[in-house]
Formats: sequence, C-alpha cells, structure tokens
Amino acid sequence: MRSVLVSSIAVLSWVTPALSQETMAGFLQEEYSCIMCHTDMRTGFLQGVHSGRGILCTDCHGGDPSQFEADAAHTEGFVGSMSKTEAVDLCLSCHGDLPQMRQFALEPVTEEEFLFSRHGRALLEDRNLLAPSCGDCHGSHAILPRTDPRSPVHPARIPETCSSCHSDPTRVPEGLPTDQLEQWQESAHGVALMAGHNERAANCASCHGSHSALPPGVLEIPNVCGKCHQLVRETYFRGPHGQAGPSSSGGIPCTACHANHETTMPPLSEIGSVCVSCHEEGSSAGVAGLELQEQVLRAQAAGSRARDALHILAEAGETIDDEEVRFLTVETHLRELLVQAHALEPEALDDLVRRISSLSTEIGERADVVEEHRWERQLLAIPAWVLLVFGILLALRKRRKLVAPVEDSSVGQGEGTES
Repeated sequence: MRSVLVSSIAVLSWVTPALSQETMAGFLQEEYSCIMCHTDMRTGFLQGVHSGRGILCTDCHGGDPSQFEADAAHTEGFVGSMSKTEAVDLCLSCHGDLPQMRQFALEPVTEEEFLFSRHGRALLEDRNLLAPSCGDCHGSHAILPRTDPRSPVHPARIPETCSSCHSDPTRVPEGLPTDQLEQWQESAHGVALMAGHNERAANCASCHGSHSALPPGVLEIPNVCGKCHQLVRETYFRGPHGQAGPSSSGGIPCTACHANHETTMPPLSEIGSVCVSCHEEGSSAGVAGLELQEQVLRAQAAGSRARDALHILAEAGETIDDEEVRFLTVETHLRELLVQAHALEPEALDDLVRRISSLSTEIGERADVVEEHRWERQLLAIPAWVLLVFGILLALRKRRKLVAPVEDSSVGQGEGTES
C-alpha cells in the first residue's frame, strides 16, 4: 500500500506545479494520507480560497494524516461528514473571530447575525434541515472567493444560488412564492446584471442581506433602495410618500410604484395612471400626478428635439462643440428631473423644465439656420441646373445644324458621281 501511495504522490506532483509547504496545496503534494481516498475533495479544495491560507484537512476534520491506514488516520478527534448545524459551528469558529477576519478584509459573521435571518432561525432553532447552512451557499471544499465568477456567491450567480431553494416548493415554507427569479430576470436590476454585466446592479443579497437575510419591512424599503439610489432617497423623504410614521398615512414604499422583484420604472406617459391607481381621479394627489407627468413629458420632448437638432448639425458638417456641451447639460438636467420627481411636487420641476427647454431651443435655433441655408443653397442651385440643361440643349441643336450641311454636301457629291 505504501508503494501505491508513493506512486500516486509522484503522479500528483507531476500534474501539479511545485508549491510551498506553507500552503495546503504544498502539503497535499507530500506524504499526506488524506489524499489517498479523498482525491476528489483535494481537487476541489485546491481551487478554493482556504488552500492558500495554510488551512489543512485536519483543521476542520481532525484525524492523523501521517497514518496510512484508514482506522489509524481516523483518530485524534476525527470528524467525517458533518450535520448542517455542526458545519455552522465549525465555520463560525473562524469567521466569527474579528482579528482573524480583519487581516483578510472580511466582515466577521456571528451566530447572532445568522440567527437574525430566517435561515438561521429555521436551522438552529427549529432544526429544519431543509434550511440552508454555510455549505449550501458557499460550497464545502471548493470554497471560492466572491470575486471569482465560478463562486456561488459571485454577484452574477447569487440569484441562481438563492433560486436553487426558493424556486423549489418543497424547500420554502408553504404560501411563499417560487417565481422570484423569473420576475427578477425581467426587472431593471436583472437586465442590468445579466445582460449588461453590471455587477453593481441589485441582486438578492443587495436587498435581503446575506447572512442575516430577511425581507425588508415596509418602512425599511426606502433605506434599502437608497443604498444605491441615494439622491432618490433624499428627494423621496421630502415628499408625501416619505412622510413615514406610526400614525401617518404616508410612508408609501418604493415598491408601491416600482414593484419589488420585478422592479421597473413606469413609462413616463403612465405616471398619472400610476398615481390614480391609488388616488381618486380629480383628487389633489391625482391631479398632481397628471401635472407631474406633463412636466416630465414636456422636458423629454425638448430633450428629443435637442438630440435631433444636434444630429442635423453633425450631418451638415458644422462645428458642434458648444452644442454638445449644451446637450450634455440637457441630459444631466433630464436625469435630475427624474430624481426630483420623487418629491411629487410638479412646481418644483418648473425651473429644470425651463432650463431644458431653453438649452434645447438654442441648439434647435442653430440647426434651423443651418437647415434654412441648406434649402437656400438648394434653391439657388435650381437656376444653375436649368441654365446648364439649357446650354446643353443649345449646344446639341447647334451641333445638329453644323452636321446637317455636311451630310447634304456628301449626298450631292454622291449623286454627281453616279451621273
């Protein structure tokens, strides 16, 4: 058996580059008995972040790796497969230690934090083994850093990881939906992350948290959304929807207008319709919604005119440095307008709409002048073309007159020869 082990180690040493004994990878290329039976786990472990931190099999499982018989190796407090609750205790023994985590720029995770989540309460208090443990999200041996695209907790893969349980009716409490992933994929967040590859776009953990995962409460939603949409949050709290309080009728969360998993921005032409879905038509709030819609649409129309005018100037070969600066200012004001609209005060948008309209008019006026000159040049070109055609016709007519006598003379000479 010893010779078989030595041969195995020789093969593994040839396949894997030489590594320092200070790392797990280095230990596993030497006489380390765990790899005799657990080669698949070794392969996975070498890919993970722990193998480069000097962590050994025995740090988690105990045992004596200097022994090459199974019974002898599985001593010294050996622990094989662990239960989910044992795995939590094991992971927290390191990841709950602030000094240990600080050196790797990782936030410690405590049992209290995990118990704050529904996952932790279900697993540790209710002993529901369908609830996730650390390995369900991070893996067991091939634990990859969250920056690795292969990691289950990489931003682009978190929705897939969460849906492995939350799309399964047998694993979620009765009555909870299982279509959150499909909704999220169609949302502005899902499209930005999956199609646009924007890893800062919101995934499940962005809104629900990770180790302390919970759905945000109604009054917490604006702050959760505000982690990314900071300017919108500030504007929202100035408006009637942000006037939250126990005895207040306000405190309407972002999801009331934008939905939650299928988050989207309502079409600008339907802002008033969104408002009257809650407020009565003709009410002050309903009228304010329609006025807000009118202001936004007016600004958007002005922005579109400015864009078209800039295109006309560029096609005409004009220098458009100043107009481009004006147009960038228009686009900035348009984005600011959509932010300020969350205060739900139409009159507060008047100044922005005026600025957008004024800048768009300046760009449009120059485009109109260029267009007018172009038509003038085209109109002036018409007489020139007429004269050119007339000259060609005169030249052709004159040529025919000159050619005709020559032809007549040739005919006469022919007749004289025959006689």
